[in-house]
Amino acid sequence: MKGLMNAAPVHEGRGEESGNVISTVLGKCRRCFTCVRACPAKAIRFEQGQARVVEERCIACGNCVVVCAQHAKEYRSGLEKTLELLGGEQPVAALVAPSFPAEFFELDAQRLVGALRKLGFAYVVEVAHGADLVSAAYQRQMPHRKGPCIASACPAVNEYIRKYAPHLVEKLIPVVSPMIATARAVHAVYGEHVRCVFMGPCVAKKREAWDPQVAGEVDEVLTFREVRSLFERQGIVLDQQQDSDFDPPRAGLGRLYPLVGGLLKAMGHERNLLQPEAIVISGHQETLEVLGKLSGDESFASLIEPLMCRGCYSGPGMSPGRQRFERKQAVVAYVREQMKRGSEQDLAPSGDESISLSRVFVPDERRLAEPPEAELRRILAQTNKFSPSDELNCGACGYATCREKAVAVYHGLAEDAMCLPFMLEAAERVCEELKLPWLELREVQSHLVNSEKLVSLGQMAAGIAHELNNPLGTILLYAGILRKKLGNREDLRHDLDLLSDESQRCKRIIGSLLDFARQNRVKLESEKVARLFRDAVETSLANRDPNLQVRVEVSDDLQVEVDRDQLRQVLDNLCKNAAEAMEGRQGHIVLRGRDGPREGTVILSVSDQGCGMSKEAQDMIFQPFFTTKRIGKGTGLGLPIAYGIIKMHHGRIWVESEIGVGTTVFIELPRHRAQVARSVIE
Repeated sequence: MKGLMNAAPVHEGRGEESGNVISTVLGKCRRCFTCVRACPAKAIRFEQGQARVVEERCIACGNCVVVCAQHAKEYRSGLEKTLELLGGEQPVAALVAPSFPAEFFELDAQRLVGALRKLGFAYVVEVAHGADLVSAAYQRQMPHRKGPCIASACPAVNEYIRKYAPHLVEKLIPVVSPMIATARAVHAVYGEHVRCVFMGPCVAKKREAWDPQVAGEVDEVLTFREVRSLFERQGIVLDQQQDSDFDPPRAGLGRLYPLVGGLLKAMGHERNLLQPEAIVISGHQETLEVLGKLSGDESFASLIEPLMCRGCYSGPGMSPGRQRFERKQAVVAYVREQMKRGSEQDLAPSGDESISLSRVFVPDERRLAEPPEAELRRILAQTNKFSPSDELNCGACGYATCREKAVAVYHGLAEDAMCLPFMLEAAERVCEELKLPWLELREVQSHLVNSEKLVSLGQMAAGIAHELNNPLGTILLYAGILRKKLGNREDLRHDLDLLSDESQRCKRIIGSLLDFARQNRVKLESEKVARLFRDAVETSLANRDPNLQVRVEVSDDLQVEVDRDQLRQVLDNLCKNAAEAMEGRQGHIVLRGRDGPREGTVILSVSDQGCGMSKEAQDMIFQPFFTTKRIGKGTGLGLPIAYGIIKMHHGRIWVESEIGVGTTVFIELPRHRAQVARSVIE
């Protein structure tokens, strides 16, 4: 048997959990809690507004990848490792899962095999042969086992049992999956030097391939979606390839494994609904229900065939676009076609008993300990659930009950703010208590949307700044070198200056993006508003048009606790915007400071008598990259950055504008650290 794989599959996405089978694409998560609801293991932890996968709890079923409408979940790619293997000196075998007809519905099996050979695979083998070997191994094992046995062909089920029902591990039949059985058969027939790449509908196979109990048999795992990507990357047109047959060892009724109950049929087991000796379950909800029942009831049938998916033909690694029934029929049609070539007796499970198919399942306890009742009540009370009648059990947070969610909060997997009814009630109550006629619930929603966009942009900025700054620096360097070498070429001066100026503009945009990433804390100190205004005017309006008059209206004793540098950035930006809005006009720019209408607050404002803005523009000015300035004049990041800074100060920022009259930007801030305003938007 070969040693461990040389390297883990390369992850092509942008998920932060780089060592995980499944990870989160940072910035795309929208806190809809759909992944929590779909995860049978509840292997999701919320951190900084992102639903992150907890690797040690994850069973790699792939449900979260399927249900996420924002594409914020992705699995590790096997493409790069596969291409590396195909480019190596050792022959590579493609192990094709029996659900392939449900994916490549537009191709005959022979055409698919021909396309895989075109990719460079030396051997193309049906994993259904491994299913035949497993079926035969089950038949040999069953007479020697007591009590109900659980078929171990589904790696997601095996992982769930290991982690969340470890007392059932002994009921798992200690036989490898069809994938591993096929790899061992390939090594027995073609040699240990052959590398194996599995292709199928299952994401959990990626983790199974790394399992220390079977590691080294399969070198890489591709989902069928990745196989299609591989064809596209290599420029292979599927319907233009030559037909070819699968290589030995040949498959039999193991081709039925993708179907619900296919394992039993492959074993020659006839199900009797009135006297069920075997139970077939599919889908994670039914599987968890039956496994939970099995824990306390030993009167079950002798064999249980569980699948986390509703048939392997609908696994998370399949390409979208076809109905489950159509996929099922494609598999059935292929099996019927193959059965025409021989009798059912010829397709009965058999295999080389010299090939070892045994393995060990090791418990890996991951169940959450039940917190003390007093602690649970305390957590529930934080979302106004003081008695069982207050527990709505609405499931909006992704957990079935409020108590289940409270347990997750206790263990750091969930947050209080995930309770949607509580958050809506809190927002409405704050608006009512503060008696803010200008702040209706729909405006709260608008602020939430803007805040979410800022968070997403900040997370994106840190990831792209380094990658873009380096090549831009190189462009600027060589533009300078060319300018020196071609100093006497006046015809090229304009082009070189344009190249340099546009590169500098790109660097300024990236610098603005990084301002988002750095918005993580404020250093509050007491500052005089008059001084802040004076410094902003001197810095931002020193070279203003002589026709513009600047007026500062604020008392010398008005003070506020702020992060000086950050608030200066806001005021500088507002003053520059005011000056640009009044370009070619006469009038005043006025900076005002006064006590706010609410106790312990101050109001700062910057007004101009410029061109003004439409209502539509006012609704969008805090959105990243929106600008009313001409191309090349602004990045559309100044006001969004200001918005983020003011929110970190627990303040508000809003705009009043009229076309042809002018614009005023208002900022409301808490005067002192101890009087931080109750923020409607956390």
